[in-house]
Formats: sequence, C-alpha cells, structure tokens
Amino acid sequence: MKDPDPEDFVEGISMSDFTTMITHMYRGEVQRANVWRQRLDRTTNWAILILSALITWTYTAPARPHELLLFGMVFISILWFIESRRFLSFNAYDSRVRVLEKNFIGKTLNPGKDVTSRQWLKTLSDDLRTPHYKIPYWKALSHRLRRIYIWLFSVTLLLWLGKLFMHPTPTGDLTTMILRSYIGGIPGALVFSIAASYYIMLGVIAVTTPQFEGKKYMVRTSREDIEEWEEKM
Repeated sequence: MKDPDPEDFVEGISMSDFTTMITHMYRGEVQRANVWRQRLDRTTNWAILILSALITWTYTAPARPHELLLFGMVFISILWFIESRRFLSFNAYDSRVRVLEKNFIGKTLNPGKDVTSRQWLKTLSDDLRTPHYKIPYWKALSHRLRRIYIWLFSVTLLLWLGKLFMHPTPTGDLTTMILRSYIGGIPGALVFSIAASYYIMLGVIAVTTPQFEGKKYMVRTSREDIEEWEEKM
C-alpha cells in the first residue's frame, strides 16, 4: 500500500484557509526568531561593554592590577555560555522559518520548481508537537566562539600580555612578564600555564568542532551569486 502524501491533508480544507494558517505561523516564527536574535545581540553587547570598561580602567595607570583582564576572560566566558544557550532557541525557531521559506513561500513564488522535501509539513507538525533543539549545546558553543567570541578572547589575551609588557615599566623579557603575572600567592608560571591551557582549549573547540547544517542557510556572498542576481534584475 502506498504511503499517504504528507501534503494530502490540505485537500480537506480550502487553499485560502491553508494559506492564512501558514502565513500566521510564518509571522509568529519570525517574531520568535527575532526575539532570540535580539537576546543574542544583547549578550554580545554586554561582553564588549565589560571588556571595554576593564581595558580602559586597567590601562589608565601602571599600578592597576593586570588580573582584572583575567577576570574579564571569566566574564566573557560566562556570557559565551549564556549566549550559546540562547542560540539553541534562536536556531530552533529559525529552522522552522527556513522550512517555510524554502517549501511554501519559495514554491508560491515559483510554482514550477519542486519543494526541497515532500515531508516538510510532517516535519513541521512533528516539531510543533514535540519541540526540540536542532543542534547539541557543544556545537552552539563552537558556533558562537567562531563567529564572535574568539575575537573577544584574542583581544583580551593581547591586552593582558601588553599590560604585563608595559607596566610598571616596559620590558622585552618573557621571564619578567611571567613573573609579573602572579596573582596573590599564585606564582606567575602557574597563572601563565592556566591561561595558555584555556586558550589551547578554545582553539581546539573552534577548529575541531564540525559546523552544523545551518551553515547552508547563510546568505551567500560570492561574486558569482552577485553577478547572477544583477543579471536577473
């Protein structure tokens, strides 16, 4: 017996009712994705604000402690974890938006072109009945690290090393910089080792974690695509 087409149920209702329902669903999912997009931006803004404040305060006087920049790394890490968690929700709603755009709006604009999947209605139905994240948390961590936080961590590291190099007096000796990095009773060599280990871990996460399929939904910016669009216009 042939399996029923997942789109057959639309024959039981008028096309106008179906279109109205899909349209309202699309608007709702876009609104949800937009809310979580704003929450992502808010977390990033806080990370940049905290880093800017610590840099300004630390570099205004040679006597200011260098460990404030290390604490800045901790704050940025916390915000990175929070933002990655928020990205899971954003990605869940954004995935629904992309399904609708590819299979309903795209089909409506160009009826002659097939939809990407005959199962798209069933996919949306199952996801609405049992919502779930589309990617694991560790992939969200890697994605936000590559996109945003690797630059914040890099800037923080360079400024911390610059602080050790410049204050209280400039030095070109690595051993002196290591000695200056002590925190309270913690020797500088241990502080340097912990910082180096943490940044090695960040590099491993950024490089070795495979990118999730959401990459194919990103806007393409190749010159060939731009020229093709200009020809069509």
